Amino acid sequence: MKRNKIKQTIYIRIFGALFATYLVLMTGFSLFLIAQEKKEGSWELRTLALQVNNTISGILQDNLDSNNQLADIAKLKKQLVGKSFFTYLGTEVAIFSGDYNLIFNTNDNWLCSYTEYSEGSKNYTGYGYLNPKDWFKEKEITELENYLNANPKAEKAGDLSGYSLHLEGFWVDNEMIIPDKISVVSMYADTFDEEGSVRGSSGTHLNDIVYTAGYENTKNLPYFEHGHIQPVNYGFRDKEKVIKLRNLVSDQEKLKEAVKQPGNVLCERVNWLTYRYYLPQPYQNTVKVTDDQNNYSEFWTVFAREVNIWDKCAGTLIFVWVSCWITFVMAGLILAAQTYKTYQKREELERFRKETTNALAHDLKTPLSIISGYAQNLMENVQTEKREHYAAGIQTNVNRMDKIIREMLELSRLECDVWPIKFEEVSLGEVCAEIIERYKQVSAEKSILPHLEGDAVIKADHSLMARVIDNFFVNALDSTPDGGTIRISIADNRFEFYNSGSYIPEEKLREIWLPYRKADASRGNTKGTGLGLAISRTILELYHFSYGAQNSDQGVIFWFEFV
Repeated sequence: MKRNKIKQTIYIRIFGALFATYLVLMTGFSLFLIAQEKKEGSWELRTLALQVNNTISGILQDNLDSNNQLADIAKLKKQLVGKSFFTYLGTEVAIFSGDYNLIFNTNDNWLCSYTEYSEGSKNYTGYGYLNPKDWFKEKEITELENYLNANPKAEKAGDLSGYSLHLEGFWVDNEMIIPDKISVVSMYADTFDEEGSVRGSSGTHLNDIVYTAGYENTKNLPYFEHGHIQPVNYGFRDKEKVIKLRNLVSDQEKLKEAVKQPGNVLCERVNWLTYRYYLPQPYQNTVKVTDDQNNYSEFWTVFAREVNIWDKCAGTLIFVWVSCWITFVMAGLILAAQTYKTYQKREELERFRKETTNALAHDLKTPLSIISGYAQNLMENVQTEKREHYAAGIQTNVNRMDKIIREMLELSRLECDVWPIKFEEVSLGEVCAEIIERYKQVSAEKSILPHLEGDAVIKADHSLMARVIDNFFVNALDSTPDGGTIRISIADNRFEFYNSGSYIPEEKLREIWLPYRKADASRGNTKGTGLGLAISRTILELYHFSYGAQNSDQGVIFWFEFV
């Protein structure tokens, strides 16, 4: 229960800190990106305005007389009608004279083209605007717009690819077109490009689809036989926004105020992330300063655009927010898991330290008590014949305590990687024979006859491998009953040490490799310190040998594998 609560606390704290960091970073990034997109909107409008204004200045210059006055405004408007720069999506344009009179502005009239006149075999195209509201009913306008904007998908030759609207007779009143009749022509696909788009098509007149305006020419206007209405799709535009922008570019007072700082893009926030940009450009991009310190230009071209910053950066923001959230969650999970793992290791280390301290204190307590008792007897001037016995007992227990401390220091050096590791040829069979000979007397006292089978030569430190096998042998002697069996087998890169008559509970098979962990608390004649298997484990890990212990029929096997 306590560990679960601590784990929960660790996860909550780490995720809380990371979430707060995530919000701060993402909010800062979002504000920065929005600010950059806002600046980008100003630069885009400024770049467009310079390009368009240069073209308009050229057209205006061609229509000026010797006094820099417009000779024919109607002619100017007709020239402006056919220019494609007025079709930039989302941008409204207006042209003013130097005294702030509106000359021309963008509108939703239909753009029409026709052959204005011919010279020999060369035809000159003229353009004009047709305002359908002046000549047709609302229902008819809707039908005509549907034909204009229809975009059927043609997949093979002969499929319907769209409609073409033809002017069957019309009059021209300055830049405005007055229709006589409008006919609808069905267009059918002929050829396709490599991407499957229609490259060529031919049409068929639909004689039953004809719209008549009913105009009577009372002004003696010029009449033309044939013309064409160009498709312009305004269906996607916000009419209310367009009207506001057109009112803005047509506002004289707004222009008078803005020309005080020519060349500056004025930006105002419309709502949440929508900004409206306004920029007046002088004729030929230059202004003159008058005597009253006001800016003057023969003509002004005004541009206005409304930009939704969210539409421009939504994809980037969503991607960054989501990807960074996933990254932060993954980092949080990894960090929290690693922190909890570190906590568990620290707890395990603390528990191990306490257990080791307790075990060491327990192991030292017994010899200290014996030494204390013997020393007290010596101080009481007991019989002279027992002094040697007490002194021998004190020496024995001092030696035992010294052995415990030396083994603890040895284990510490091995675990801290300060022990010099050598690689030399070591015969495991010879080492085992030495160990068997060393404990021959103890084995005989317990009526145990060790058996050695096989041999192998490995690259290792002779003294360290001797220590491993010695610890295995001592552990086996402690665990084997009188008359039992100890068998050492070396074959197929595997060293096995078997002793009979003992059993290690499965849950303790891993614990016995830790200091002071024993499957059986009782001790044998060897008076082990409880550190032998821990030292063996550390040595084997230094050489990256796999090792383990397992129960077998009527005994236990300790083993390690070498390469």
